[in-house]
Amino acid sequence: MSAGGAASGARPEELLRMLVALQERGQRAMATRLHDGPMQEFTAVLLELASVRRQLSGALAERVVAMEDRLRAATLELQLPPGVFRLGHDATDALIAGLRQRVDGLLVDRLDTDLRLAEYPPTDAEISVVLGAVQVLLLASNPYATGERAWLSVRSGPAGLDLSLGVCPSGHEPPTDEARAARLRPLADVIGADLCHDAEAARWTATLHLARQATGTPTH
Repeated sequence: MSAGGAASGARPEELLRMLVALQERGQRAMATRLHDGPMQEFTAVLLELASVRRQLSGALAERVVAMEDRLRAATLELQLPPGVFRLGHDATDALIAGLRQRVDGLLVDRLDTDLRLAEYPPTDAEISVVLGAVQVLLLASNPYATGERAWLSVRSGPAGLDLSLGVCPSGHEPPTDEARAARLRPLADVIGADLCHDAEAARWTATLHLARQATGTPTH
């Protein structure tokens, strides 16, 4: 990351990785609670309904079948998506999954991406840093709503990863834009990103380089 982070002894990439690790742990815990609690109850209710249905015929049996179908559909809706770093995910799939689950539709209305990772696949740790950086920057841009469009470019090479994140806010109000810039600049400094804020166009772009050691891990 930036020299400023190294000089101060700060490890912003560690914080970003811990942020994503906490999200992963929370998702696993929620999935376990759903599976061991409500999902088990829903399964028991489905078994009871099936038992009742077998004793009925005609329109009443059909109504029970409809109830079973609705309950199965509800249980499918409640299932959490698999974790970002599940076994079998390659680097691109992991980052796409993370952006889909934790950015697109949550922090912005629309996120366009250009991911070029195949030739030099990043590690899980590097993906965590990218995902964490994108989340905190977008959250700082607009902490209260999602009415923005963002675009993200990530390129992985032998020297590391280059990230470019841009946002076009939904409305242009100079006081709001000044407040947005005031939130973004200190955060960009902390994580080592270069921030370009175009107040006239109500847009901002952040670029970040994650240098890679021979082991493939991000460094300052």
